[in-house]
Amino acid sequence: MAKSGMHEVASELLRLSKANKLSWEQYIRDNEYKVHFPDVTFQISCDEYRRVFQLELIGDTGQVNGTLEWQPEDVNAGQDPGLREIFDLAEAYVRDGTINKALQYLKQA
Repeated sequence: MAKSGMHEVASELLRLSKANKLSWEQYIRDNEYKVHFPDVTFQISCDEYRRVFQLELIGDTGQVNGTLEWQPEDVNAGQDPGLREIFDLAEAYVRDGTINKALQYLKQA
């Protein structure tokens, strides 16, 4: 997928994440989150050492069909596609969901 297409995808993911309309899940590592749709999955991650945020569009066969990376220290920081904010929103969604579940279990005990 062309870079401009992935920028549009990132924009829509950001909009929907802000509206709390996406059910993000933690993936294998602490710094990876996924949201699933019927035929595609989006994965947002952050490489803590290089400080690179990456968004991947994964098809139904598991093949990566598009990638967008952004590093805050980039010269073109004004070209921020919102990956850091998407990552932060996904992380908060997972964290808050876990806390809410824990509180619910404790209140039922």
